Amino acid sequence: MNPLDESTGLPPVRLRDVRGDDAELLRGLNSPAVLGEWDHFDDPGDEMLSGALYNGATKIVELPDGSAIGSVSWIQVPYGPNQRSLAWSIGITVLPVFRGRGLGASAQRRLALELLGRSHANRVQADTDIGNVAEQRSLQLAGFTREGIARGAQWRRGRWHDRVLYSLLRGDVAPDTSRLGGPVTGGPVTG
Repeated sequence: MNPLDESTGLPPVRLRDVRGDDAELLRGLNSPAVLGEWDHFDDPGDEMLSGALYNGATKIVELPDGSAIGSVSWIQVPYGPNQRSLAWSIGITVLPVFRGRGLGASAQRRLALELLGRSHANRVQADTDIGNVAEQRSLQLAGFTREGIARGAQWRRGRWHDRVLYSLLRGDVAPDTSRLGGPVTGGPVTG
């Protein structure tokens, strides 16, 4: 077990880059049955945004034995005109059979720490539908703080939905590095 898992009590997971043999897994994770009520969009494909436009990417979530159980993704969002005001916004999809075990919380925390460790961002955020209580619990278990409601923020399945916003700040996990100096980069996270 690594220090992250020991310090939080969360179950161990690994994040790895997407490989060619993950195509079937990724198709399955994007199916309406897996995405469910909170994450299934019925917009035409040409209306969906690409995470790559926002310096985003995806990694596969694995158990210690190498079993793939889901994916995490991230994009950058600006909170001002300067680079230091770039934050990361993350998302997750876990296969239904693996939900409710803290694995999603562990993966989200691991991704947040990785993003903070490989950039000068001060903030990692996640949001979820106001009705998605399970994901709200998962984010809190991962150490994120509930900030409030973004009213009417997401268009999904023919209507506007309120989102609950959560954040994890650099100082929440590493107070000694909360004032990083030097050049600010929010470049892609690899490896």
